[in-house]
Amino acid sequence: METQLVTFELANEHYGVNITAVESTIKLQPITFVPRAPQYVKGVINLRGVVLPVVCLRQRFGLPQSEYTKDTRIIVIEIDGKKVGIVVDAVTEVLSVQNEAIEPPSPLVTS
Repeated sequence: METQLVTFELANEHYGVNITAVESTIKLQPITFVPRAPQYVKGVINLRGVVLPVVCLRQRFGLPQSEYTKDTRIIVIEIDGKKVGIVVDAVTEVLSVQNEAIEPPSPLVTS
């Protein structure tokens, strides 16, 4: 059986998220800082009238920070009924992958 993944780059590594969890991908836009949020929460954006928290995956995974580029994107995903934006270096493609080839997510992702 196959699963479709939206693939993205983060610190020259490739990752994927199930396409059924992805609402959209958008260009980076101004992010409003939220005091007392965890360090990896960059803040919030207004997406079509909805306030959406934005997480920096580089910080969440403990990776070195880098400057945003023209390829930097926010992937809007829904997890357990909650929408969140994740900042990634670039969105690459949609892939069909055999389920057996998919590795489980790191505990950093699931916590």
